[in-house]
Amino acid sequence: MVIWLWLYVYLIFGILYLIFYPQDMKAAALTDIGLVRKTNEDAYWYDANRGIFVVADGLGGQQGGEVAAALAVKCVCTILSDAVDDELADAELVDALHRSFRTASEEIHRTANQLRELKGMACSLIAAIVQDGYCNAAHAGDCRAYLFYNNELSQMTLDDTPVATLVKSGFLLKEKAKSHSMKNVLVKSVGGKPEIDANITRFPVKPGERLMFCTDGLWGTVEEQTIREILHDQTDLSLSCRAMVRAARENGGQDNITVVVAEME
Repeated sequence: MVIWLWLYVYLIFGILYLIFYPQDMKAAALTDIGLVRKTNEDAYWYDANRGIFVVADGLGGQQGGEVAAALAVKCVCTILSDAVDDELADAELVDALHRSFRTASEEIHRTANQLRELKGMACSLIAAIVQDGYCNAAHAGDCRAYLFYNNELSQMTLDDTPVATLVKSGFLLKEKAKSHSMKNVLVKSVGGKPEIDANITRFPVKPGERLMFCTDGLWGTVEEQTIREILHDQTDLSLSCRAMVRAARENGGQDNITVVVAEME
């Protein structure tokens, strides 16, 4: 009798969970140290049920980058989880994204000033919430969001680099950007200053389309055509992440590699 009672309670809670967090998304992720770096300064976190995705790429010597990325992910995932649970939407959701980046930047900057070995640490960061058929993404630095639809791969965010600005303005060919001497120079990062104004991007996402969030260890090493082919050929999200990391390593693996792929069901 007791066992049946517990099963009944478990079933009720399961139904309530699906009502409040409908599983209309699936996701997979993978991070890899690469072939050159001694530590992995990337970090990620996601909750497909809530539709939250976060990727960070740490900057700073020794352990600084690793600490900055971990702090950023922790601050952002906490604030955004509360925002989704509180059923925030539209302008309030955008405010939560801005607040999460400001909180992360303040925490990283304060920690860096307290410990000499962490001085100057910061990170690139992207965080997104998929809700009601739209992706609301905040970012700073050069972590990217892509949308894969109709077998086409589109970059949905603009890097905070002088090179990205030159490409957008038409003064530099996209093919030349990867070899430009200032390709890794960031004009904005999380933690570099206590205050930050995140870039906000909003775009529709339809069932069957895929979102990809990644660090420059992937997009800076693997051609978009290869990424597109992997997303097209691999229906399993975990296998697509493995294939992209493998491609980055085969192309030299000069940096840490992190990728998160999500799909609207």
